[in-house]
Amino acid sequence: MSWDTFLRWVLFCAGIITSIFAGYMFYTDNVSWGAAWLAMAVGFLCFATRIKPERPDRENDSQDDKELNNMAMLIADIAVMSLQNIGRTVPAGTKEIEGIEDRVNRFLDSMPVNDEERQEIADKFDTLRQRTRRNESGRALMRSSRL
Repeated sequence: MSWDTFLRWVLFCAGIITSIFAGYMFYTDNVSWGAAWLAMAVGFLCFATRIKPERPDRENDSQDDKELNNMAMLIADIAVMSLQNIGRTVPAGTKEIEGIEDRVNRFLDSMPVNDEERQEIADKFDTLRQRTRRNESGRALMRSSRL
């Protein structure tokens, strides 16, 4: 356990204990002492949450980026698969595909994703959109032949 973590826990415990004393002082109608204990509790808890542990090495950042990249691609793949009629009774419409594609693109903008991976996801959406158009045109032909 590092000193930062230990200090955070000590300040957190001190904040909880002083807030208990503040509650007791308010309970006994000693408002001025209760306010003082409450102010100390807020101070301890604020300092406990403000101290940030230092990162000793920068190797974790590249590992975090890689994990974020993998997670972003997984979420994008799940979004595409959810539209590919897997477990769906009604095929996805073009408006639904465009809405999910916009949301996925906004999500991928905030994540560290390569251009090749973005192109791969865009290609999947394009094939899905083309398949939906073919299905809709086939349904239109069937409807017109019935008339």
